[in-house]
Amino acid sequence: MNFRKKYSKITVLMAVLHGVVIGVAAVAIVGFILVGTGDKMKDKTAAVGKEVPASGPPAVEAPADADSPQPGASLQLYAKQHGVFSTEQSASAFITGRPDLSEASVVKAQDQYFVWSAIGLTEQEIDADVAQETYRKPFTVEAGACSASGAGKLKDILAETDVAKIKDLAASSSSDPSGGIGAEFGKQITAVTAFTNDLQVIRLYLLSHYSIKDGCAKISF
Repeated sequence: MNFRKKYSKITVLMAVLHGVVIGVAAVAIVGFILVGTGDKMKDKTAAVGKEVPASGPPAVEAPADADSPQPGASLQLYAKQHGVFSTEQSASAFITGRPDLSEASVVKAQDQYFVWSAIGLTEQEIDADVAQETYRKPFTVEAGACSASGAGKLKDILAETDVAKIKDLAASSSSDPSGGIGAEFGKQITAVTAFTNDLQVIRLYLLSHYSIKDGCAKISF
């Protein structure tokens, strides 16, 4: 077949230029796309670097509230325990059936009734023996609510180590009503100190009264 020259030099030149222009335009478009993608990646990386942790900033400790309970608000004591019951009646019946528990009393704590025979300020004061079915029971008592009953000094009495001071406080209640001890509290102290000078028993009887009958002394374990 005989191929003859069909296109002039100008036509071929124009076609070449056209192809070059299209190629340059294509390269430019691809370049713009790459640049734009790179900028977006930089922005995303910067955003990730500035993220706030999900847990938030470190917690700042709040200053202690002046009205919150302070250390020492409760008094640590130790009891000689003989048993624990679900009702006051069953605890009292247990005492009645045991002549050796003539000085024992019932104390209420956390909706249970405990038969105790002594309360001391230290663990060493309480002579307990598992073989004799007696146990040393540590506990704390909060008596702040007893102020409304005139027994605002109950905690001081429970912590007292001199029975003479307890008796003097009871004696002064009638002559000095504003002395920080109510008349009823004075009667309770006078009644228990009339038949015993044993501080462990005095503490026991007062705590029994103000944990059950009055209910203002709160015992925790």
